[in-house]
Amino acid sequence: MRLFVMFDLPVQTSIERKNYRRFRKFLIENGYLMIQYSIYAKIILNHSALQLQKVKIQQHLPPKGHVETLLVTEKQFADMEHFSKPKIEKTETNSMKRVIEL
Repeated sequence: MRLFVMFDLPVQTSIERKNYRRFRKFLIENGYLMIQYSIYAKIILNHSALQLQKVKIQQHLPPKGHVETLLVTEKQFADMEHFSKPKIEKTETNSMKRVIEL
């Protein structure tokens, strides 16, 4: 399973930018990879690990802004399609071949 964290945080003042950087740094230090600028994802092994991640996210929430999470299976993640112009060659980042099950 993969946990997506999507956020929209204000960055108008220096304190808000500091809170944004702290939250982003928290995500990176906890193993999340950036999918897009405000979308990060992490592999989650089971539901107890999911609950732990949700608690950690709640503990590090910035005082303002919105943070949302979405849990998808590896199959759903592998079915994700990328669209862009100019067209980018297909990468293996969302292939089922790269998943190691323990």
